[in-house]
Amino acid sequence: MYSPHIALLSAVQANDTRHRAKLRFQRLPTDNTYTDPRLEQLIVYRALLEHLLQQKDHYDHERELELQRLERFRCEGANERRLQVQEQVVKKAQAMLPGIVFKMRNEVDKLKHFFEVDKEQELRQLDTDLYDQCSDLLKNCQLTLENVQ
Repeated sequence: MYSPHIALLSAVQANDTRHRAKLRFQRLPTDNTYTDPRLEQLIVYRALLEHLLQQKDHYDHERELELQRLERFRCEGANERRLQVQEQVVKKAQAMLPGIVFKMRNEVDKLKHFFEVDKEQELRQLDTDLYDQCSDLLKNCQLTLENVQ
């Protein structure tokens, strides 16, 4: 792990007088700038909600595929054991959705509260693009949650 306050020299560079000693790791000028913790929190909310939306879409699609496969097996006259196995697969795909929806609701509520606390819209002034992305994502998640009920 790199610690900015410790400059590491290699053994050869430290003991060799023919070469100028160089830092092994160079700090970038941008490393000294610190971001507002609220912006970092927005980045976390954005990443979480995007991930949860992707998971929900994935398991919705997976459930649909497995239901179609179950119907195809029924039409083809598959044996009872094969139908039972396929029904279990459908149940497992459906079982993933309530947990994802629960997590999404919690994160949506947290982000809504986070936006409500920022009444002067200081966050929008700090990073307009990030703020707009998060508000669009919040609306998208709310629509998704309304369609679940």
